[in-house]
Amino acid sequence: MSGVEQPREPKPLASSGTQERLFTIGQVVKQLISDFPDVSISKVRYLEDRGIITPRRTSGGYRKYAAADVHRLRTALQLQRDQYLPLNVIKDRLDRGTASAVSGAIPGSHTPERSDALIRQESEMTWDEALEVLGVSEDFLAQLVEFRLIDRREDGLSGLLGESDVEIARICHRFGRYGLEPRNLRLLRSSVEREFSLVEQVVAPSLHSHNRERREEGRELLVELGTLLGNLRQLLLYKEMRRFGRSLTSS
Repeated sequence: MSGVEQPREPKPLASSGTQERLFTIGQVVKQLISDFPDVSISKVRYLEDRGIITPRRTSGGYRKYAAADVHRLRTALQLQRDQYLPLNVIKDRLDRGTASAVSGAIPGSHTPERSDALIRQESEMTWDEALEVLGVSEDFLAQLVEFRLIDRREDGLSGLLGESDVEIARICHRFGRYGLEPRNLRLLRSSVEREFSLVEQVVAPSLHSHNRERREEGRELLVELGTLLGNLRQLLLYKEMRRFGRSLTSS
């Protein structure tokens, strides 16, 4: 008998005089899997651990999800898929009520929204946990490390991956569906490093200052310049996509 919860028909729960239907984790996955083929019970549990949702618990410890939980999950998964936002940004937007699953032609910048995010410790998961959540092979993750697309921090017998690395791995895995492998994507890392050197030249004096206020100003400047650079890259890419699209329609 595996430890995976089997879907069961939930019992209605009275709430403020109305009947609210609750769902098991298996039923939630069934509702989402047609739109998000990569969703799994493990991924839902991972998103719960990251604070994206907080399901109720029965006296026996089983998770129960309300319709609001399912909606919040759907929004988070769509923001991950379409805008490639890290989970800490998604959670912040969900908590503030500013998250929207409607994505435009040009997604928003994925640089940190506040300077304190640059010095805050990222959450981590073990190598094996990442394999389970992402549903990828160990060889695939190893290739991402080899081509410097993600960083594996050694910790005892198991390596650790930060949240950003897990998100990068997820995106790279999607590229694989179109025949683009980690070795093809390593040029992106080199390109970003060259572009960031422009930002580094501007902010380095402030960040290396002995004055605390100046260092904080440097972090804020780093976020601002990173956002500008990210937006510029997206717009330039968008222009190339439009140019290519127009050439196809005119040919």
